[in-house]
Amino acid sequence: MSLKELRKIAEKYDGRVAKLLSLGRDGLTKSKRISYVKKFGLNKEDVPQLLTLAQDMDIYRYDYCDTAEDEGLEFFGVVHAWYVLSELAVPEFKEILIEMVEDGDDDEYDDWILDDFVELIVPYRKDMYDYFKEGALKETNSTWTRLSYIDTIIEMLKADEVSLQEVKELIVEMLSHGENDIVNASTMGISIDYKLTEHHELIKECYARDAIDLMYIGDLEYVEIKMGLREERETDKEPTMLQELLLGLDDDEESTFVRESPKVGRNDPCPCGSGKKYKKCCLKK
Repeated sequence: MSLKELRKIAEKYDGRVAKLLSLGRDGLTKSKRISYVKKFGLNKEDVPQLLTLAQDMDIYRYDYCDTAEDEGLEFFGVVHAWYVLSELAVPEFKEILIEMVEDGDDDEYDDWILDDFVELIVPYRKDMYDYFKEGALKETNSTWTRLSYIDTIIEMLKADEVSLQEVKELIVEMLSHGENDIVNASTMGISIDYKLTEHHELIKECYARDAIDLMYIGDLEYVEIKMGLREERETDKEPTMLQELLLGLDDDEESTFVRESPKVGRNDPCPCGSGKKYKKCCLKK
């Protein structure tokens, strides 16, 4: 398909919805999130077109690799449609969103849906704890889908939409049986943030069976310091840069990682420095 053919496909959208196809990445970074209702007047009347655009794979899966940076902005229109539907809390979008994140590992919807799911699901999540719990525990789900569910549970905990006791029980269940070291490390992060020292023995058992990703969360001594169980290290091993970002080294700062830089788009130069576009380099890693 040529860029001309892509634009022909985009012509089926009109009015306020059509504006989304020329926005590019504007408003998609968390620090610059926009209200589509306030800025563009999008409302319930636009829902039929928005639902179509949100699932428009002709636009979303177009090969933008060789497209100039100021062209091919139609791709971002699909992502913008997700955010409008979430802002309007459109009931039909809930099932679409769940299906997208479950299919995220199949490359139908790439890093965008898995990365943005936690925010997009906010209007619908209040009574969905059991669903997220089941999805986080399900070993056949992709690692990144399970992390999306865990991150959503963390946000629900912060918003008092689930009790700490319920989450404690989930942590025990996950760490007792789970063998995915990245998922275990993410789950353990909740114990660290809330200083759930009653999980100390279980955490040690995870380390003993090599079921923790050290690059993600750090070694046992590092975790014990963060939980207030020891004051200093006995060994000289230093935390990695990723550990510093995820857990923080300054006790005066929050340990939750917050993205400071804009999300890397699929058509942006890859941050690894290869000179290739992100889509053709580290996106698939």
